[in-house]
Amino acid sequence: MTPKGRASLAVLGAAVLFGTSGTSKALLVPDALPISVASVRLIIGAAGLVLFIRWLGRTDQFKALLRRPIIWLMGAAVAGYQGMFFIALGRTGIAVGTLVCLGSAPLMAGLLGWVVREGAPGWLWAGVTALAVAGLAMLTLGSDQVPDPIGILAALGAASSYAAYTVFGARLARDGYDSSAVMAAPFAIAAVILLPFLFAGGPWWVSLDGVVMAIWLGLAATTGAYILFGKGLTFLQPGHIATLTLAEPVVATMLGVAVLGEVISARGWIGCLLVIVALALLGVMENRRTGAKVGA
Repeated sequence: MTPKGRASLAVLGAAVLFGTSGTSKALLVPDALPISVASVRLIIGAAGLVLFIRWLGRTDQFKALLRRPIIWLMGAAVAGYQGMFFIALGRTGIAVGTLVCLGSAPLMAGLLGWVVREGAPGWLWAGVTALAVAGLAMLTLGSDQVPDPIGILAALGAASSYAAYTVFGARLARDGYDSSAVMAAPFAIAAVILLPFLFAGGPWWVSLDGVVMAIWLGLAATTGAYILFGKGLTFLQPGHIATLTLAEPVVATMLGVAVLGEVISARGWIGCLLVIVALALLGVMENRRTGAKVGA
C-alpha cells in the first residue's frame, strides 16, 4: 500500500474513534453539559498528546511550535470548533447541525488549501465529496427539520474552524514538524481556552461513569484519534482529509442502532451506503494516484 493509502486508512481510523463520542456520552453521562464535556475531553486529550510526543522525543518541536503565531490561530480554531458545533446542534438539532458542519467542511478545507497553495483537490475529489454529502443528507435529514439561521451560521463557523486547523496543520507537517507535535500544540492551547467551562453543569466527571467517559473521550477519541488524524496531514490534501472524516456520522449511526437501539429508515441506510462507497472511492483514488507516480 502506498503512503497515501496508509494515510487514508489512518484518517478513517480517526473518524471511527470520533464517531464513538455521541454513543459513549448517551450511555454514560447523558445529562452532562456538552461544553463541559468538550472541556474535559480537550484537557485529557491534550495531556495525552503531549505525553505521546514526549515519549517520541519531540518535545523540542512542541516548544518551537508554541512560538509560532499560526499555532495559536489553530488552537483558537480547535476551541472554536467545539463551541460553535455545540451551539449549532442546540439550535438546529443534531441532524441539521451535523449535515451543515461536516458537509461543508470538505469544501472549506479544499478551498482554503487551494488558496494557501496546499494543492487543488481536483474534480474527482469534488464528485466523490458530492456523493458523500448526498449520502450524509439522506442519513441525517428528516422532513420536519426547520432551519435556524443562527444555528446554520454556527455550523458554518465550526466547519471553517475545522478547515483552518486541518489546512495549517498540513502545512506545518509538510514543513518538517512531526504530525503528533502539530496536533498536540493547538490542542494544548484549546484546552486552556475551554478550561473555564470545566465545571459548567456540575462536576459530572467525578462519578464512575463520568471517569470512564472522560478517559475514553480524552485518550481514545481525542489523543488516539488525532495521532491517526495527524498521519494524514503529511500525505493528503486538506480537502481529502475532511472528506474522509465524513465516516464519523456513519459510525455514530451504526453505534446508535447497535448499542442504543435506535432505528433509521431505508433512506438512511442508503445514505450510509453512499458515504461508504464515496470514501472507498477516495481511498482507492489516493492509492492509485501515488502508485502511478511511483511507477512513472
